[in-house]
Amino acid sequence: MVFFENVIHILYFVMAGLVGFSMCKSLFRRKKNKGFVFDAMYAYCLIPFLLRVLYIK
Repeated sequence: MVFFENVIHILYFVMAGLVGFSMCKSLFRRKKNKGFVFDAMYAYCLIPFLLRVLYIK
């Protein structure tokens, strides 16, 4: 049971990293919607991924 918990934990961090990376990439390579509101939205969506990577709940 502990083994499966560790596997799920590692998969969660991998998925969070991939989603965070794709959001960072799309933040800097946008062709449209380049306003401040969209920058704030991307930052607001990235915060949970950064907190998880830094082990801050």
